[in-house]
Amino acid sequence: MGFIKFTKGTSLSDKDRKALQKLLTSEKKKLQSALKDVDASLSTLGGKKAKKKK
Repeated sequence: MGFIKFTKGTSLSDKDRKALQKLLTSEKKKLQSALKDVDASLSTLGGKKAKKKK
């Protein structure tokens, strides 16, 4: 995934803003599901569960 560099005074169009928001939301969902998988693996291995960070 690439990064977008914003310079001072740069603004996103409405269409771009919505597309970026959609992309970030989908990435967040992927990461949350991966975290659930890791938590499940740790609990089956008997490891200590890490404190949740939000």
